[in-house]
Amino acid sequence: MATNSEASDATGRLVTQRNAVGCLFGAWLLSVFTQGYIIVPASVLPVLAADFGVSSATAVWVVSATPGAWALTNFLFGVGIDTYGDVTATVVAVGAVVGASLLGWWAGTRDLYWVLLASRVLAGAGIGTVWTASANVVGQVFTDETRGTALGLFTTSAPAGFALGQIVTPMVAQRFHWAATFLLVAGFSVGALALFVGALQFVQRREREPTRSAVGSFSQVVGSRSVLFGCVLAFAAYSLYLFMNSWMPTYLSQQFSISLAFGGLLASLFPAVGIVSRAGGGYLSDRFLGQRRLPVLRVSFLVAVPVTVLIASTSSVALIALLLVVAGFAIQFTFGIVYTYVQESVAPEVSGTALSLLGTAGISGAFTAPLIAGALIEATGSYTSAFAYAVAVAVLGLGLAWVAPES
Repeated sequence: MATNSEASDATGRLVTQRNAVGCLFGAWLLSVFTQGYIIVPASVLPVLAADFGVSSATAVWVVSATPGAWALTNFLFGVGIDTYGDVTATVVAVGAVVGASLLGWWAGTRDLYWVLLASRVLAGAGIGTVWTASANVVGQVFTDETRGTALGLFTTSAPAGFALGQIVTPMVAQRFHWAATFLLVAGFSVGALALFVGALQFVQRREREPTRSAVGSFSQVVGSRSVLFGCVLAFAAYSLYLFMNSWMPTYLSQQFSISLAFGGLLASLFPAVGIVSRAGGGYLSDRFLGQRRLPVLRVSFLVAVPVTVLIASTSSVALIALLLVVAGFAIQFTFGIVYTYVQESVAPEVSGTALSLLGTAGISGAFTAPLIAGALIEATGSYTSAFAYAVAVAVLGLGLAWVAPES
């Protein structure tokens, strides 16, 4: 029979676990709404271009400005996270996103392109900080046995936010002005922040001393072989992810003589399965692999290499749809795991810096892959070279995952 002390300990662990789940839910919601902001203009780009009287090539910068600002500022603000704390950084960053959303709504309803563009840059810096600080907190409130699963679940907020933004924005545009979506982002972000901060009052986080030296934080982070391996692995994974997301609708419509809408529907299978696989990678690592992270990364790239080759060579629409599901599942398997891998490789007081460097590497891959693929397609007049680049990136990831040190 359990003693009173054992029963008390069990109850305490259950309460702590529930509070940690509440914290994860708050962080997840906050990330859903801020990630959704990134994609808001994409689904109404022709309307936006017409409102501002600019070409689609110019209008698309409104979409690109946000992740671009994230990539450029993420490492700098990661040092700030370690200096001033995760909660303070999150509150300030959400404030920036809310302010940028309100400014974006005002500029959008008055057709002020450059003001809208500036608001998107401001929001990008804030969104990157929210993502990094939230991931850092989630990694701190869960134990070693469940951290991979928790961070995997947290990273599902990105595809969920993108899907929400793509669905809601056209609906808002039909009844109101498309820029009114920014007001929804502002309101829901404030609500999610309140839930997140409230949940933090009831969890126990790993102790960490705030760092006062940006140079010291940087030195510790880049001195970790695991962090450097993790950054290149993230670069490879995000490169594959954005290559598929950005070019598959056009590739399918041109190579298979199907409509762009149907090609987009087929291509959406690729990110959609990420909601399952991002969490699944962490659960597999925690539950069956004794918290070892590298086997999941190896399997991910091991599957990605031949599947990418098959996508490039098949002439069957049904088969390519199946392959996109497999590729989307395999490639996104890495996303939660690589964050766990890097966070576990450094001391808690510099984990924000480490995760921000990881985020910069991943977002850089997300930016460069579509551009490089486009340049290769234009230069050769064929998709073969672009797929060859994607396969080379997958092979790079596989090789590094095989020789990387375990966290």
